[in-house]
Amino acid sequence: MRPLGLIVAVVLAAPAVRAQAPAAPTNPQGAPSVPVAPGVGPGGAPAAAPAAPGAPPAAPPANPKLDAHLAAWETQMRGLINFRAEFTLTRKDSVFQKARNYGGSVLCMKPNFARLRLDNVADKKDYEAFICNGQFLYAYNGLEQTIIEYKLAGAGAGASDNLMLAFLSGMTAKAAKERFQITLHNEDANYVYLDIKPLQPRDREEFEHARFALYGPNVPKPHTPYLPSQVYLVKNNGDSEHWIFTTVQTNLAGVEPKLFEFQKVDGFQLKKAPAAGQPMGPGGPGLPAGPGAVRPNTPGRP
Repeated sequence: MRPLGLIVAVVLAAPAVRAQAPAAPTNPQGAPSVPVAPGVGPGGAPAAAPAAPGAPPAAPPANPKLDAHLAAWETQMRGLINFRAEFTLTRKDSVFQKARNYGGSVLCMKPNFARLRLDNVADKKDYEAFICNGQFLYAYNGLEQTIIEYKLAGAGAGASDNLMLAFLSGMTAKAAKERFQITLHNEDANYVYLDIKPLQPRDREEFEHARFALYGPNVPKPHTPYLPSQVYLVKNNGDSEHWIFTTVQTNLAGVEPKLFEFQKVDGFQLKKAPAAGQPMGPGGPGLPAGPGAVRPNTPGRP
């Protein structure tokens, strides 16, 4: 199962970070503020009835409006070199309806580089961070003090195996429609709302239904058409995630591969993820991260 932290920020103000933890991408000065999309805000999250578990959804009828939006989205993504966003995230479990609130940011660069950081606003020890350098994905867990190393199978696997990286690396509208059932839920003057259901088993393991609020083709500046405003996602166990992007920026200067290098963390244990179908086992395989405090690899201000 792939880390969900990298799956949601598809077309995808972090709290202060501890010195030894992977730092969230630095916010460049003058970053624009992004308003909350109407109709999908807190307390009014879009309805997202999940599909029946294990059953791929039926193909929707052809929709010329949807096809036009997807073609324009493909063109927009083709011109993307890097992508940075700040966001808030609310996770809610399906049993007790208990919400956990996070703040964070994500930085991606073509073809398959990414950094993402989530901090629980109520517990600074509860954080998740992800670094993808194109060959490996490293998942950091603050509560467990572990780093899980995932080997990316083959060149470009980082893009193909993670939804966010696949979109940012130039997934075509045709490939998106082959991988997902995409329907046009609604559109207004500033937003396009898409419903997305997975068609492939690997994606259906991660989520059942997602709704995206993207900026529309005529959104006023400084916003960029077809970049994300909000995402509402339902997992296959009924838990939900609601992402609200408060700052979205593209093609920033100073973003280089060295910003996505693996980073040791003092006191954290490094474990190698088992091959597909193999359990991690007690304690898990892998080696300790090694002694010594490590300074965070913080992206500088462009």
